[in-house]
Amino acid sequence: MGAYEQWSRLTPAEKAVIASMGANPLTAIKIPLVKMSKDTAFNETTSRFGYNGHNDRSDAFRHCFWSAVLARDIGYYWAKAFTDAHESNPGQPPEEKDMDLHNNSVGLNIGFHYFIPDSNSSLSDKCFKALQNGELKVLNP
Repeated sequence: MGAYEQWSRLTPAEKAVIASMGANPLTAIKIPLVKMSKDTAFNETTSRFGYNGHNDRSDAFRHCFWSAVLARDIGYYWAKAFTDAHESNPGQPPEEKDMDLHNNSVGLNIGFHYFIPDSNSSLSDKCFKALQNGELKVLNP
């Protein structure tokens, strides 16, 4: 997928976050990391659960893991700004938004507190443990 197509799929709030990053070399690095982290989260969720569900345990894990990877790779501040913007769709039901924001928050804290050199595998294990311990929200168990 080209850069224009990726840009066109972003919400207005996501575009605003990226625009606020400014035009500098670090921005050029961060933008592809957002896409790569999303792909990594989808792949890891498929590996752990066999699918990527909606409002279920796999969805909760995916949000946690995506946010953890982002916090590790682009920093807590930008990761929180982007994940909050990602949940800004006005058509999203409030209970789904609440679930996603909660699970993103858990992941952000995991990524922040277990910063580099934690591997994706380590972050995945920490998010899965959070799921098992009931720390993640799930609407459809």
